[in-house]
Amino acid sequence: MDIETLSRIQFGFTAGFHIIFPTLLIGLSTFLSFLYWRWLRTNDQVFLDTYTLWLNILAVVYVVAAISGIALSAQLDNVFGGFYEKAQTALIPVREIELMFAILLEGGCIGVMLLHRRKERSYGRFTATLLFNFGIFLTAFFVISRNSWMNTPTGVEWLQGEAVVLSHWAVIFNPSFPLRYFHMLTAGLMASAFLVLGLSACRYLKNGPDAVTKKSMVLGLSAAFFFTIAQFIIGHFHGHDVLTNQPVKFAAMEGQWETERGASFKIFAIPDSRNEENLYSIEIPKALSLLMTFDTNGEIKGLKEVAPEEQPNVAIVFYSFRIMIVMALLMLITVVIGMRLMYQNKLESSRWFLKLSIIMVPSGLIAVISGWVVAEVGRQPWTVYGVVKTADIITAQSSDQLLMSMTIFGLSYLLMGIITIVLFRYILFGGGRVYENIYAKIS
Repeated sequence: MDIETLSRIQFGFTAGFHIIFPTLLIGLSTFLSFLYWRWLRTNDQVFLDTYTLWLNILAVVYVVAAISGIALSAQLDNVFGGFYEKAQTALIPVREIELMFAILLEGGCIGVMLLHRRKERSYGRFTATLLFNFGIFLTAFFVISRNSWMNTPTGVEWLQGEAVVLSHWAVIFNPSFPLRYFHMLTAGLMASAFLVLGLSACRYLKNGPDAVTKKSMVLGLSAAFFFTIAQFIIGHFHGHDVLTNQPVKFAAMEGQWETERGASFKIFAIPDSRNEENLYSIEIPKALSLLMTFDTNGEIKGLKEVAPEEQPNVAIVFYSFRIMIVMALLMLITVVIGMRLMYQNKLESSRWFLKLSIIMVPSGLIAVISGWVVAEVGRQPWTVYGVVKTADIITAQSSDQLLMSMTIFGLSYLLMGIITIVLFRYILFGGGRVYENIYAKIS
């Protein structure tokens, strides 16, 4: 493969691994804030014990997120070093603010959360939990803002190929940012809820019923139900936003080659970029126009509006978008069944549903990774849409170096993944008691 293709693959791999952990931090930090608030309000020990269990899980996730985040940042500097040279005045300040909050606010607060005396009712610890939660949301704010600006660059003037900032406000609050931000937050909350539900079900089947497991299952299922419904609503509005601000990406998502009125929704197709057509297409007539314009004869722009060399890899975008939709539908079916069982008091006795919950643990994360593939590949061949092409900012030196670094990253991430799973098992199935002893000695 050529250097450009290898560079894209390496960045996609490292970004895909990394995004798993910030996604879980969004939901787990929110879950911990809720649990400690309930502990302060009710003085019910089960809320503190549940907080302690999932705090240990969050600590593991946070460490892996930090390590993989450093590696991802190095990719931008080493493989795509030309990126910040062209856009440094627009994005470097945003990146520095993001790093400052990640290091100071999150790092400091998680230390207070972990080392505070375990049995005390503490508003200080609650404040640290809230600030950590806020720090995660704020970091996501700047990450999504920066990435959205690359899709819809505003607030700058381009002089000799470099960005000169006219308005930092316009850079941060670019057109595609607001809905992408809420879409990502909801995705993190939803994916984390399925993690809590599935791991709690696994703990229940292995260790039997206990108060913490039951509380985690009920709260995980309830949160999964609420945020899955919310994501369908937010996702629909986000689709409208993509159609408005990024019509080429939307056309690739839908395999829409021709600009037409009364466009069909393609349930399945094989996009043929060479001939700019779809093979073996299964469609719902006029459904795409109806969904996106509320008019069966609404106009949808096609990929042929731009030159072939400015089109993204349509097959990757098209299939990734459908993987995301399938995962969302499976999650919706799961939570609807689960809520029905819960209100019938059959949740714990329905072992088949508990096993289904375990199978569904990665569903939210698969949807998130697929969504990011749509977002990133759908912007290509541009890094900053319409201005800076990805091929022009690659600074990797040779294919051999890239293959070597990809091998090192692959082995390192495989090891990190195995360690993460082992620690999860240790914490969930009894290791938390050892953590308690360690914290007790420290405090």
